[in-house]
Amino acid sequence: MSLATAVSKELQKTLMRTSGFGQKTMSHLKVTDVTFKMTVEQGDGNLYGTMHGGLGASLVDLCSTVAIFTKCNRWGISTDMQISYLKAAPVGQEIEIVGQCDKAGKTLAFSSCFIYNNKGDLLIKGQHTKFMGTPYVELPTEELD
Repeated sequence: MSLATAVSKELQKTLMRTSGFGQKTMSHLKVTDVTFKMTVEQGDGNLYGTMHGGLGASLVDLCSTVAIFTKCNRWGISTDMQISYLKAAPVGQEIEIVGQCDKAGKTLAFSSCFIYNNKGDLLIKGQHTKFMGTPYVELPTEELD
């Protein structure tokens, strides 16, 4: 199992115990490294029948955080997130969320996230900066449920 898959499963367990957007988001994500895929469902939409911008921001946060974690084994604390909404994703459309850690130092980490539709059009792009002064996290060595 890849590190990102292990992290995603642990995130899913944690978020499923909570309520709100996080629970809904994680309930239908599939992870491969730091690429997530999901279908925009009715509950993910806004009044216009497209994915809610708040969900897009949550996905940028989640995927860019996993990307940082896979590189430096720490979660960090968000200090800045910049998101550009370029095109809407209608309810029912499958999207792909790709995160990458651009640079990780002793105190700051920088990541990017891109959300595409099933045609490959860029829908959302985000940049995320995290303070990395938090302690290292021990990863489980056994297979996760």
